[in-house]
Amino acid sequence: MAATARAAFGVQHIAKGIGRLSNVVLTRGAGSFVWTDEGRKLLDFTAGIGVTNLGHCHPKVTAAAQSQLSTLVHGQVNIAMHEPMLSLIEKLKPVMPDPSLDTFFFWNSGAEAVEASIKLARMATKRQNVIVMQGSYHGRTFGTMGLTKSKTVYSSGFAPFMPGVLTAPFPYCTQCAVAAGNETVGFENCCGNPIHELKVLLKQQSAASDTAAILIEPVLGEGGYVVPPPGFLPAVRKLCDEHGILLILDEVQSGFGRTGKYFAAEHWNVRPDILVMAKGIANGLPLSGIAANKELMDRQNPGSMGGTYGGNAVACAAGVACAEVMQEEKVLENVAARYIHYDLSTPYKDGLVNANW
Repeated sequence: MAATARAAFGVQHIAKGIGRLSNVVLTRGAGSFVWTDEGRKLLDFTAGIGVTNLGHCHPKVTAAAQSQLSTLVHGQVNIAMHEPMLSLIEKLKPVMPDPSLDTFFFWNSGAEAVEASIKLARMATKRQNVIVMQGSYHGRTFGTMGLTKSKTVYSSGFAPFMPGVLTAPFPYCTQCAVAAGNETVGFENCCGNPIHELKVLLKQQSAASDTAAILIEPVLGEGGYVVPPPGFLPAVRKLCDEHGILLILDEVQSGFGRTGKYFAAEHWNVRPDILVMAKGIANGLPLSGIAANKELMDRQNPGSMGGTYGGNAVACAAGVACAEVMQEEKVLENVAARYIHYDLSTPYKDGLVNANW
């Protein structure tokens, strides 16, 4: 279909580097649907890339944002606290994957929150190196480009990147060379090779005493929506505990109900030292954050964290409403029920592969 005049204007004046799946111009959204400037109604399978977990323009979230716009729009976090942020913390504390995660810092985007987690890990441990997983996505800012390992398009031409980043294999059982043709190993009985490779990395490339953190998406996102075998994350947690390495779980995409739990870490009862969150936290308003225990978070110097718009009052108010909707509308129960229905009614097929790898 030919682009509208409005779309043509956008193509001409919006930066080419963004890259789009389409040149559709959206004018409104409601629930799972969006409408274009031509009046076409489209089913939004992307949910804004895992953002609008409650649907576009959920009435309660919209009302909360509108109400906050009439009372306080901007309360800069280095100047003062504001009520929506305090209320959001009250909502988030009970749903954290571990009660030790009781202290928070809020930003705008997922990439900023990831960078904040690395700053905290380096300052708290006085170590410099960070281990990430093959296929991982953590952002496109200059700091996070070196952490993202899903596609070279995000980093090609921008080197040199942040130093001290090393890459370990993520367990991808359907493409594991060890498991190929071996019926004794697989998803439920992992060969253990990814943990072995992680241990080798700590011996050959980054000494444990130099390693501040291991940064992992509990469910690999852009790398293929890969669920790790049951023993992987608990084994990583054990390895971190043995060496004083911090475990950072990037739940930007997997958090807020997208796996049937509030956070994916709950599926394995794994406690992160630092939890990174964004996307579904405010259902479309720009808000992200990290959570850690107070003793760890307080190792940072006052003034080392901050930003003009981080933890915006309107976004925090929307986040409070999202938390209330999650509970009132039993969103987690609905996600789990739909997954069980799919799991029982859909036959699995062998030979599925991830086109990104």
